[in-house]
Amino acid sequence: MNIHHSSCHNHSHVKLGFIPLLDCAPFVVAKEKGFFQAEGLDVELSKEASWSSIRDKVAFNLLDGAHMLASMPLAATLGVGTVRSAMQTSFTVSHNGNGITVSNALYERMQRYADSPQDLHNAVALKRLLESEKNEAVRFAIVYPYSSHNYQLRDWLASAGIDPDTDMQIIVVPPTQMIDYLQQGEIQGYCVGEPWNTLAVRQGLGHMLTTGYEIWGSTPEKVLGINSQWANQNPEAHQSVIRALDQACRWVQAAENRIELFALLSEPDYLNCTPEQLSNGPDDDIIAKAAQQRFSGRRINHPSPNYALWIMSQMWRWQDLARPIRVVDVINQVYRQDLYCQALGLSVEDIPSFIKSANFDESVWLQGAIEGRVKPHPNGVIDGLILD
Repeated sequence: MNIHHSSCHNHSHVKLGFIPLLDCAPFVVAKEKGFFQAEGLDVELSKEASWSSIRDKVAFNLLDGAHMLASMPLAATLGVGTVRSAMQTSFTVSHNGNGITVSNALYERMQRYADSPQDLHNAVALKRLLESEKNEAVRFAIVYPYSSHNYQLRDWLASAGIDPDTDMQIIVVPPTQMIDYLQQGEIQGYCVGEPWNTLAVRQGLGHMLTTGYEIWGSTPEKVLGINSQWANQNPEAHQSVIRALDQACRWVQAAENRIELFALLSEPDYLNCTPEQLSNGPDDDIIAKAAQQRFSGRRINHPSPNYALWIMSQMWRWQDLARPIRVVDVINQVYRQDLYCQALGLSVEDIPSFIKSANFDESVWLQGAIEGRVKPHPNGVIDGLILD
């Protein structure tokens, strides 16, 4: 009898990883506010140092799933930059929240080449600086090679005529170390998620030039990434995780929970900072401000195939995918809107999906991506994609 009991208990024990960023909030809240427990889950949260650590631990079953970059389950499943490992996502945790910040020294140099504030905001001043000071090495950091941070930074640079691969250097630095690298002059700028832009600005170490939201509009940022083998073996627990995170995302989004949220996140087990570093009161609330971070609301949490198509278009544009792939097959395998809808009792038919349309031609689409002609809808990827 005891043996039977312990196997039941195992079934509900879930180990999830996270990186200490503002957008790990739904995982922290689901645990601390009892949403996991209410779904019959015993969830252990594991704080990880880097995105590659999260990827590897989920790949090797040391974690069942994790707070992940929206691109990561796709990259892992395709074996891009790592051992191929089947992962999936059935829940989008957040949209937006990234920013591009530069050091004070680079900002001052860029100002000399700016005719207007807009030239700083859209990288035109940086383009002129790179042309005029050819011997000057400029180095920016991102958090992970196959991430929205990398693709947003590249898109921003390319729109000003800068070639990210030949005109400058892009290196990988974990989010928590970005400010140190900037302060030491190891890098002159970075693209990172909150709160690491705002903290640099508050500490007088840099200037935020633009946000991911201003570059792409509303775009998925973090997801619940799950080891596909675990998902197939634990369908009930998986659905319970989705429901608990859905509750937690609503709670996080509600303005009246802000003070309690920042108190929870600031704990040593999580972001290990002061609540004041996350918010200086309602007038200066990071989440509500420029980065436009969103956790709940219209189609935010849906693992839309359009999101996956956008990410894969970027991977293709910047030559991260070595060979032709069957895009639609990969998207259907990794972005599991069927499981999301099943867990929350929704109908899949209600969800607009670009890849289901009769005139979707994969090769035409990928060629457009290479030429930079695949664009988000003016309101963001949440409203679809446009091929110019």
